[in-house]
Amino acid sequence: MAKDGTSGRGTLVLVAMTLANAMILIDQTAVPLALPDIAHDLGVGSQSVQWVLNASLLPLAGLTILGGRLGDLLGRRKVFVTGSVLFAGASALGGLAPSFEVLLAARILQGAGGALMLPTTVAIVSSAFSRDAAGRALGTMGGIAAVAGALGPTIGGVLTSTLSWRAVLLINVPLLVVTLVCTVRAVPADARSTGRPHIDLSGAVTAGVGLVALVFGLGQTTAWGWSSPGVIVSLVVCVVAFTAFVLRERRAHDPLMNFALLRRSRNYLGATISQGLAGMAEMGLGLIFPLLLILNLGMDPAVAGLALIPTTVPMVVLAPLVGRWYDRSGGRPPLVVGFGCLALAGVLLALGAGARGYPWLLPGLLVYGVGLAIVLTVNDPVSIDTVPERDHGQASGVSATAEQGGGAIGIALLYAVFHGVYLSRLHADVADRDLPPLDDQTGPLLRDALNAAEQFGLHPDTFDPRVARYLGSARVASDFGYSVTFLVTTVLALIGLVATAVLVRKPGQPAVAATESETSAP
Repeated sequence: MAKDGTSGRGTLVLVAMTLANAMILIDQTAVPLALPDIAHDLGVGSQSVQWVLNASLLPLAGLTILGGRLGDLLGRRKVFVTGSVLFAGASALGGLAPSFEVLLAARILQGAGGALMLPTTVAIVSSAFSRDAAGRALGTMGGIAAVAGALGPTIGGVLTSTLSWRAVLLINVPLLVVTLVCTVRAVPADARSTGRPHIDLSGAVTAGVGLVALVFGLGQTTAWGWSSPGVIVSLVVCVVAFTAFVLRERRAHDPLMNFALLRRSRNYLGATISQGLAGMAEMGLGLIFPLLLILNLGMDPAVAGLALIPTTVPMVVLAPLVGRWYDRSGGRPPLVVGFGCLALAGVLLALGAGARGYPWLLPGLLVYGVGLAIVLTVNDPVSIDTVPERDHGQASGVSATAEQGGGAIGIALLYAVFHGVYLSRLHADVADRDLPPLDDQTGPLLRDALNAAEQFGLHPDTFDPRVARYLGSARVASDFGYSVTFLVTTVLALIGLVATAVLVRKPGQPAVAATESETSAP
């Protein structure tokens, strides 16, 4: 295949890999709008149904480094096709799931399939284009996938309202068939490997255990509290597992994650941090936005999905422009501006959350879309440009792991922040209004009524009179909780701004050559 990116095959490769990236992102951002219907249809509570998100995100994050490494060792096309078949089959199983347990199993398999697909897409596109054209191609892929991910809430809301939550999963099947056809036609067969590849399974296990323990511990704080034995044990397991992972990788002859690449390539390190923080904001707010629009502004799920379109418009407009900006200036200027926009968006959203209408949120949503468009479009080429081509699979795997792991952590962390602040303010406001304290009877009644409102919209006249009088306090408490949560994303964005300003530079050919020679040994 020609590596100038001008051949028909090169275009077809870009189409196939972009479609694969887009499907994985849409699957993550569309599901939050379907959660209320899933909870109602399969008879589970609001806390349990959040595991429909994490059941996919955790294996996606925990296995993506392994997926990238498998692509390097076994062949990128082979690993990508295997992951695509697994993802399609799991999507079909999830869409037809008769029970919540089957749905969770399908989501785990989806995450595993996505972990094989995601890192290999970046490596396949990078190999299909010349160095001069690869940055633009990766930027195009990242930008279009980011646009698709931003459209996820709209797609999820519309499909759930007009058809069923099952359509959100089943739509993946025909799209993956198209992806596979394009891949088989355009991506050349992998070269026959010589020797027996070594796969660092112990590294994959320790990294996966650490991530699952961290997300589980953070997620259970809303049910058990920070001081509960279950949360403390989970966080201790996380620390032990990640420590074991680092020690293992530093000593391994052929590590799953080569820390030398992070040490010697400042761009790669900066892009990895950037991906993690962007993932936290993207996935975490993907769960928070629907709650705000449906419960506080009284929107139906489909309308809430449409109301998030302003986060998409900047991505459609900016993605190609940002790709050219990166080609001219490197990654630092766009990443600094992107994180600056995300920081500003957090402040604007915090101010708008306490207002009594959607127009007050609109500026924050637009600026958020601008910031996310810039960061997500630039991250992939920044990550790849100073890493030797033989390590592209591993590098893209680490980058994708950072984004998906950050997303899983962001969901757990931002919801834990919102939930903790909400409960504290709720009880304080109830006391200020001289209402009877919420007890073991009225507390669960209010919670269940608000959970039901996530599916059907908030209609105070349908509430039990025993809890209807608490709606004013619940509104004040949730407004405050959303504002604090948005300000937390501002802090995350400022960390990203500083990290990318310090670490990321415009890559040059000498630096690449030096990096390649330095990283020849693990």
